[in-house]
Amino acid sequence: MASDESSLRALENLMTEFFHSCTTNERKREIEEVLNNFAQQTGAWRHCLFFLSNTRNEYVMMYSLTVFENLVNKMWIGLASQDKMEIRSCLPKLLLAQHKSVPYFIRNKLCKVIVDIGRQDWPMFYHDFFTSTLQLIQTPALAPLGLVMLKTTSEELACPREDLSVARKDELRKLLLEQVPTVLGLLTGILETYWDKHSVIASTPPPSPTSREGVELLDSLFQGSQYSKLLCQPMAALDNESHQLCCLVLECLAHLFSWIPLSTSITPTLLASIFHFARFGCDLRTKAKTGLLISSTSNGQLNPGAVPTSNGEGRNGQQSEVNKADRARLGVLAMTCVNELVSKNCVPMDFEEYLLRMFQQTFFLLQKLTRENNAHTVKSRLQELDESYLEKFTDFLRLFVSVHLRRIESSPQFPIVEFLGLLFKYTFNQHTHEGYFACLDIWSVFLDFLTTKIKSRLADRESVLNRYKDALVLLLREVLDRIQFRCNQAQLEELDDETLDDDQQTEWQRYLRQSLEVVAKVMELLPSHAFSTLFPVLQENLDVYLGLRQFIGSTGSSRRLNITAENDCRRLHCSLRDLSSLLQAVGRLAEHFIGEVFAARFSDALAVVERLVEVTCYGSQTGLYDLETAVPSVLKPDLTDVHAQALAALQAYSHWLAQFYSEVHSQNQSQFINLITSAVNAGSPLITTKVLGSN
Repeated sequence: MASDESSLRALENLMTEFFHSCTTNERKREIEEVLNNFAQQTGAWRHCLFFLSNTRNEYVMMYSLTVFENLVNKMWIGLASQDKMEIRSCLPKLLLAQHKSVPYFIRNKLCKVIVDIGRQDWPMFYHDFFTSTLQLIQTPALAPLGLVMLKTTSEELACPREDLSVARKDELRKLLLEQVPTVLGLLTGILETYWDKHSVIASTPPPSPTSREGVELLDSLFQGSQYSKLLCQPMAALDNESHQLCCLVLECLAHLFSWIPLSTSITPTLLASIFHFARFGCDLRTKAKTGLLISSTSNGQLNPGAVPTSNGEGRNGQQSEVNKADRARLGVLAMTCVNELVSKNCVPMDFEEYLLRMFQQTFFLLQKLTRENNAHTVKSRLQELDESYLEKFTDFLRLFVSVHLRRIESSPQFPIVEFLGLLFKYTFNQHTHEGYFACLDIWSVFLDFLTTKIKSRLADRESVLNRYKDALVLLLREVLDRIQFRCNQAQLEELDDETLDDDQQTEWQRYLRQSLEVVAKVMELLPSHAFSTLFPVLQENLDVYLGLRQFIGSTGSSRRLNITAENDCRRLHCSLRDLSSLLQAVGRLAEHFIGEVFAARFSDALAVVERLVEVTCYGSQTGLYDLETAVPSVLKPDLTDVHAQALAALQAYSHWLAQFYSEVHSQNQSQFINLITSAVNAGSPLITTKVLGSN
């Protein structure tokens, strides 16, 4: 014993010296060598067991656990059976004795070492490995420790490292799968307990004037089931200890869902419980309520009667309700669980009903997120919510649309059109560019789905389109407004148009590209409507551009644009930026005027091409991009970009011009010749300048 005591003091001194800021690298290498040599000695683990039981030095604890970890993972096979038995007995006892007094990372490391032993020996030599974890979970005072063990077991045994044989990996997974129904039952019970105790004791608040609409919609969604009532229950008011336990349960579920197959073990009750906690992410409360809290007593039993006092603690000494950030964390963890389930593409038939129920419950959350009231607009509500929660929720929407929409879309129990209406509100009230980009991606996936569906069902194309037409028209108009400075100047001016990302795009270019992708996909579905929406806006900006000729003046050999007032320059800048963007959109429309629809859409396409020819000729002849301006660093690039985009848009219609020549030029020969001649006249000055410049 005296030897162990002196060894412990020496080790504590060495570890303290190693991590001291004044210790040289050379001395650190010497200490490392001493520690490594000690760890290699036969029976070093016995000393480490003593160290763990008798030190408060965190460095010593971590070193001792590392010795055990290496022993289990690298030298376990050669260890004597009696030694293995002793280690399997001592480490769990040590964990039970010290899990509350040691730092969490020491506790977690000790849990991992025990799980590593189970990885080697369960079930043949360590038959009570998993049952002891289940017993911990079922003992209220030890439930948090049991949940840490369960999560570590799921991480280390369900997806083991490569040092195990394939047969052993398969055996471990099979053993764990046998335990899944029991485990999910226990976890469901914990979540239900912490919610139901609140539901029993909570006084129901009077319904708000706007709440009936939501309840009626939910009643229709869930066909009069209890789910609408469950989802409209008051939120549970958890104290810190209860919050931590529920977080651990949700963390365990998230990891379990990452590898277990979808099955009826994932019950409707479990899904409902998870969605109860997902609601915490939608909650905007920032202060603890002076009401009944669910808390745990010292013996681990639930205590529903703690009322917060002025110092933030309950009269029984419990802490008051958790703060906004902690409530949001519950929502984030719950949505992580949901997303793990939704990400699975292979859905058994007997799980499809659960899937529908899950989407219905998410529809409720989306409705909650996008509801306006006297206190909050939709945008201000989203802005106040936790960023991670919104990211998780957006991830869910993307997974739903990309993986499962084809399963749900035709179900009479899911209001797809109303869902799109809420998605529209959610998209266009995002307060960050990244959030908006992510939502645009969801719309792109939906538009691809709709396009594929229509192509496979040509017989009822119109009925399918009519179902979604209003949503598509709204989407097109809003996206077009969002790329125009005249509608959205404040947000667009925040975008960086200088720094290139990994794809060699600026933030502005990415914003415009992703917006135009959505516009182009709507155009493919509703080309005539898209044209009638886009062309008048293009025309307005073209009139401004074409009207600049009257402001061109000459002074000696220099030509100048005589627009100098600050406000006029700003308005011109916005109009030119918008014209450039709209020209790109018009260019994307070109493919929808050729092929089989050439004749039907000839007049619309002709109007576009004539306008493009006019503006490109005008740009080349006036040379606006070469003029001196009052704000050369702004207006000169704007004028250059407009001319470049006009030429690019005209080029996009070259296939239409080729079809014009082959099909109708004999009837409209002079019209065709005028278009081609003007197009050549627009380009030739630029080519000549380039050729002469190179000479």
